Amino acid sequence: MTPNFFPSPKFKNPWRAQALVEFMVALPVLIILVYGIIELSRLIFIVASVANASRQAARYGAGSGEPNLGVTYYQDCDGIRDMANRSAILTEFDDINITYDRGVTADGEQIPILEIDPSPDADTCPIEDNVIRNGDRIIVQVSASYEPILTLGNIEPLHVVSANARTFLISVPIFGSAFPTGFAAETATPSKVPTRTPLVNATSTEPPTPVPTFNLTFEAYRTLFPRTPTNTLPPTLTFTPSITPNPSKVPTRTSTAINCTGEQGVSHGPLEFDDNVMSMEIFNNTGHTLSTASVYVEWNHDTGGTPSLRLNRVILAEQAWTGDLFTPSTFIPAYYPAIPPGGSAIEFHFDQNYNFRDGTERIIITIGNPGCVNYPVDSSN
Repeated sequence: MTPNFFPSPKFKNPWRAQALVEFMVALPVLIILVYGIIELSRLIFIVASVANASRQAARYGAGSGEPNLGVTYYQDCDGIRDMANRSAILTEFDDINITYDRGVTADGEQIPILEIDPSPDADTCPIEDNVIRNGDRIIVQVSASYEPILTLGNIEPLHVVSANARTFLISVPIFGSAFPTGFAAETATPSKVPTRTPLVNATSTEPPTPVPTFNLTFEAYRTLFPRTPTNTLPPTLTFTPSITPNPSKVPTRTSTAINCTGEQGVSHGPLEFDDNVMSMEIFNNTGHTLSTASVYVEWNHDTGGTPSLRLNRVILAEQAWTGDLFTPSTFIPAYYPAIPPGGSAIEFHFDQNYNFRDGTERIIITIGNPGCVNYPVDSSN
């Protein structure tokens, strides 16, 4: 009897059953891995959206100008939130908080603005114009929640938070090279101009008519066109002095060069505070009276009996300006005092005592004399 070496059709492919069992064992692991990749991708996407939203909103709030009539960028709360929501793709933000501060100290601590909570968890938008100044910051904090698609055990939803801060400017002092106001240019003295005086007996001659010479030789040309010499002499140049006024009767500026640097230049002392007066000593060692092109000042107006300081008076060498300015920085309008030789002081008088100094105080006096044009006497240097 011959043995049958061929398997029965019932067991035609025994490996298929084994592969099916292995696939059923690996399938849950594969599903969990794919689901984990999806959830991790969602979490990363939400984190990126929240970070981008806070950054773009803070950048919008730090813009210069007025996107709406009478409303600046840092006061446009709806516009700031709309800019943040543009980054909310496949997610919704829980909170968009907007607040402000004065920057941070060397230790990393926030410097608050009067009556404004600088915590990113606070929402203080919009802020009033009378409490802000150059160098303040806008802070935008955006938060969103992450929750898995499937509820797995006791996993709590994650709270994703991102905050960004940007510095915004209220006014920018510009020091150009424009000619200083009130400076008179030197009077030009006309110089001697040579004049051409013809001779009395000079005979005018017309220039000869040009004739093409082509192949004519010099001798043939002289034979055909003989020239008769005349007694015409070349004109001579004579200098006729013009009538000029007596130099002693014309006021002219001294030609002595003024140097505002070095030991014979202009220097200053530190800022000093006494009750309601902020002052600075000026030392003019040039030996000349100096003219000023502008006077610029910055101060902290968030102090005093009320939440503001107003500038009422400026005095330099008995030259006074009076007014009422309520701003953190300004050029004193229509004020161009002269700086006498030697020592003098410029004083800024406020309506209240200067009780709180925050390090932003600054005085810049720009000189307008030739040789010192646009030279700044800056208290910060």
